[in-house]
Order: sequence, then C-alpha cells, then structure tokens
Amino acid sequence: MIVITNAHGQQRPIYAIRTDAAGDITESKTGIAWTVDRSGTYMQTPLLADGLGYFCLDNGVLSVYRLTSGERVYQQRLGDGKSGFTSSPVAAGNRLYLTSEEGRTYVLALGAEYKVLAENEVGETVMATPAISDGVLYVRGRKHLFAVGTK
Repeated sequence: MIVITNAHGQQRPIYAIRTDAAGDITESKTGIAWTVDRSGTYMQTPLLADGLGYFCLDNGVLSVYRLTSGERVYQQRLGDGKSGFTSSPVAAGNRLYLTSEEGRTYVLALGAEYKVLAENEVGETVMATPAISDGVLYVRGRKHLFAVGTK
C-alpha cells in the first residue's frame, strides 16, 4: 500500500493506493484502496507500522487507521489543544513518540488502543522530527540536542 496525504485546500485527503495500480487511476478508482477526506497531514509525515497508519494534525489530533481498509481505529487529541505539532511521529520498541512544538513528547503504545505511557518535556521549542538510533531518542530543541536512552 502506498499512502499519500495532503493538507492543502478543504479536502485534506488521505489516499491509500494499491502497489499494482497502473496508469491514470483517477478515473477508474480501481487502483485506490481507500480514501479519507479531511484527515491529511500538512507538515508531518504519517507513520505506518504493523498495519496501522498514525496521522497527527497540526493541532495535535491523532487519527489511527487500518491500512487494509481505511477504518479509523481511534482519534484522540494530544494535550490541551493549545500547542502545535510540526514534527513527524517516530516509533521504536512498540512505542510511538509524538512531540509538540512546546517540547512535550507523548509516548503512546503502538496498536489499536489509545494508551499514553508517558509525557516528557524538554523545556524548549521543538520543531524538528526526533531521530532514533541504537536505542537513543534524539530531540533537537531550539537551543539544545537532547539524547534520551538507557545506559
């Protein structure tokens, strides 16, 4: 499945396109597995993991869809709705990490159930997507680079 998202205009669609689609698929629709209007992300790249797609909007509303059908599994606002979300979600070790522009990282369990495992703050603005390498989560804030891991 190829997932395309767009937040320009009022439609803000998500398209799931079959990998065997060929030619102009706009007319026949046979190459498009499913679509969802008004859920596409703008700056953030959605995360696809274990048959689910995680789409976090600028306002912190996280929607999770089954990649096979487009069925929405859950939708939940992260935080109080006052902070923006520019960075993309990342995942490691069955955990999903979503970081707000105010520097709060929401740690969720990957899967079909909304479960917050932790919330952590770095104390400064974060606009960049965190990176994960060798068990360490790297978060670039406005003034500092934070490395979070176990010894």
